[in-house]
Amino acid sequence: MNRTTRTGPAPAVTLGAGALLLAAVLTGCAAEDPDPTTTPSAPPTTSEPVETTPPPTETAPPATPEARGPGSPLEAVDAYALCRAQTTRFYGDPGRLEFAPFGEATVLLRDDGDWYVYMEVDDPSAGDLAEVAGSECIVGGTIGEPDWELFGSIAREYADESIADYNRPPAQE
Repeated sequence: MNRTTRTGPAPAVTLGAGALLLAAVLTGCAAEDPDPTTTPSAPPTTSEPVETTPPPTETAPPATPEARGPGSPLEAVDAYALCRAQTTRFYGDPGRLEFAPFGEATVLLRDDGDWYVYMEVDDPSAGDLAEVAGSECIVGGTIGEPDWELFGSIAREYADESIADYNRPPAQE
């Protein structure tokens, strides 16, 4: 018969002693309530309270954006939307057209105050020519009364040249 001889206390005794020791240490760390009958060793000091937060400052109310209406001058996004709407008829099925989003379009303010807009257009109804065109416009005026200098479609192969010349003078009639 094999017997194992154990030296030292049993595990239950060791765990119990450890728990008592931990409780004694933690009790010594707890703050005791001061005895109200004793006086503190140093007299309390008095000082002005320190302000920890800055005083509130007056700020102007946030600016409210002005309402835009028919008489408002065109902004870049207005010129893009007007050009998109004006040139839809130059393509096949309007329900299938895919215009480049505003962020991918070229919208430039010309020296005369009008907007030059170029955006690529995919026209799935055009078969092999589905990805060869773009819309191009020059428009000024207001939202309610746009002043069209130019609108139509352009082959993508000429787009870079047209964009580079966006400030060209208006065509003579």
